Amino acid sequence: MPDSDPSREFAPSGRINAHRNLAEDFTHRVLGLERAWISDESSLWDFHTERTNDALFAKIRDVYGVDVSDISSGRLCEIFERIAAHGSS
Repeated sequence: MPDSDPSREFAPSGRINAHRNLAEDFTHRVLGLERAWISDESSLWDFHTERTNDALFAKIRDVYGVDVSDISSGRLCEIFERIAAHGSS
């Protein structure tokens, strides 16, 4: 039976929603997933079991031409903002 506790809340996703198309593209091209639920709290760490994010940082650099390796939190909203800013410059 699903948890129907009305006090249960999901993490906010306003920053992610600002980059909805990028999030979908990133999910396919970087994470290799058909779809994923991503919130403002989601990070690269949620999508692998490696000791570092280095492989995904390299893939992001290959796919989008943007270095995000200094975003140590791996938080996707920060990564999307960096990629979007790079694309508009």
